[in-house]
Amino acid sequence: MNNYNPLFVASLARSGSYLINMMLSANPDVEVACEPYLELFRSMRNAFIRVGASESLQQEFNSSAPIQDYYFSDELIELLDIIQAGDLSTSILEHEWKELLKNSKARTALVCGELVPYLEEIRGSDYKEIFDNAFKIIAKARNSHNCKWLGMKESWAVEFFGPLARAYPEAKFVIIFRDPRAIINSHLGMKNKSKIANVLSYVRHWRKMLAFKIRYQNDDLFSNRLYVLTHEQVVTNPEKKARDLCDFLEVEYSSDMIDTNKFFNHATGSIWKGNSSFEKVATGISKHRAERWHEMLDPKVLKMIEFTCGFDMELMGYEPMTQIMGQWPNSDILEYLIQSCNNHAKWRSDFEDPQKDYGFELFRHALVTQSEGDQESAIIRRSFLFEDVFKQLGGLTKDLT
Repeated sequence: MNNYNPLFVASLARSGSYLINMMLSANPDVEVACEPYLELFRSMRNAFIRVGASESLQQEFNSSAPIQDYYFSDELIELLDIIQAGDLSTSILEHEWKELLKNSKARTALVCGELVPYLEEIRGSDYKEIFDNAFKIIAKARNSHNCKWLGMKESWAVEFFGPLARAYPEAKFVIIFRDPRAIINSHLGMKNKSKIANVLSYVRHWRKMLAFKIRYQNDDLFSNRLYVLTHEQVVTNPEKKARDLCDFLEVEYSSDMIDTNKFFNHATGSIWKGNSSFEKVATGISKHRAERWHEMLDPKVLKMIEFTCGFDMELMGYEPMTQIMGQWPNSDILEYLIQSCNNHAKWRSDFEDPQKDYGFELFRHALVTQSEGDQESAIIRRSFLFEDVFKQLGGLTKDLT
């Protein structure tokens, strides 16, 4: 009999989320594995498409494609809705299981190597059974059977919260944000340049995560089950945010949660040394790490980020440095999009066509600033994913004008 409740955490990579997961795991009642099962989410997505998509989408879809941002395409909105309607009782086929196991070994080994010897034990007849077993091997590998909360954090999993919330009514959910300018600065600062993704795609994923945050906060399914925080809140006042997380999970606060010398890395069997693009060892909880982008970020990249999600940033309290009202189009942004389109990218979800990407973003920007008129639902969905996102952004621009 398991004593734990499931905890699902989502963020973007380079969001400082590893620090927050280590903070959670330093509490004796909580254990969170960081980035253990991306391939499980990808496999589940593909299975949802197999049973729920139109024939044309099934034929066109690439099962090895990265998780999408869903913007500016009816086909991608169909994919988003299929995932939202997905059911963990969906069966897994034999060839899907073999592919999942093969892909998981390399991915899981990157951060959660202690789970790799047990990966074959996650096998199940459907995705609910597989997720049950995925939690069990975390507990087994980390000797955490008696935790009150056992969690997994995946960088690209926010759109799967709906199916997971229905399958696990006892589960809770956390979304971690960071200023997208700091995320991109950290991402571009990685030593291994072959792992750098397309920046526009990355920023659209940040925007997508905000859209889902708004959507879930308006959904009774997540009432009292969703907690949203930012990296900046944690590094500014770590004890307060640690206590807030404990209140959300209904566990007692532990001072170990703000002492990085108590953060144990199960993969290495030693104290965690931090996860920074700019420091070999990043111990302690320091606000200055959240502010490096001010001095380091290329001005063209800064403009592109704020062009893409400046209004959305305002909803999270991140103030744009450029004037986002009425200054577009901008030649620096177009120049950067053309240049970056031709650069190597580890992954991307843009259209790989600067004309399309720039045009769609200009169109979205115009919709926000001219939100008084009636717009077709399909246009709103393609541009904002959900109508309640468009309404919030429209209300924001009224305040800015």
